[in-house]
Amino acid sequence: MIDEKAIATAQRLGYAGLIPFLAFTLGGLLDVYADHAVRLFVIYSALILSFLGGIHWGVAMQSEASPTRAFKWSMLPSIIGIVLFFAGIWVSPLSMLTVLALTHLFWLNFEKRHLSEQLWYLELRNRLTFTVVALHVILIIISL
Repeated sequence: MIDEKAIATAQRLGYAGLIPFLAFTLGGLLDVYADHAVRLFVIYSALILSFLGGIHWGVAMQSEASPTRAFKWSMLPSIIGIVLFFAGIWVSPLSMLTVLALTHLFWLNFEKRHLSEQLWYLELRNRLTFTVVALHVILIIISL
C-alpha cells in the first residue's frame, strides 16, 4: 500500500499537470496566439494520454499474472496520440480535440475497471479527467 505522503505528492503533481491545459485554454479563449495555443493543447493532451498508458505498462510489469494483454492495452493511448499528432496535417483541431476528449473518458473508464483497488488514484483521475475534458469542450466550442 502506498503511504499518505506519496499520495499527497502524486496529487500535487497531478494537479500541477493541469497548468499547461489551463494556460493553453486561456490562450485560445483570449485569442493570444490562439492557433498555436490549441495545437499545443492537442500535443500536451496526447502526451498526457501516453503518460497514462505508461502507468499501465508499469502496473503490468508488477503483475503476477500474464501481463501480455495489459502491455498491449497500455500502448493504446500512445498510438492514438501519435496518430493525432501526425494527422494534424489533415485533420482539423476540432476533430483532434473531440477524439482526445473521448479518449480521456474512455481511458478513465478503462482504469476504473482495471485499477479498482487504487481508490485514491481513481478519485484523483476522476477530478483530473473531468477538468481536462471540460477544457477540451471549451476549446471545441470556441473552435466551432
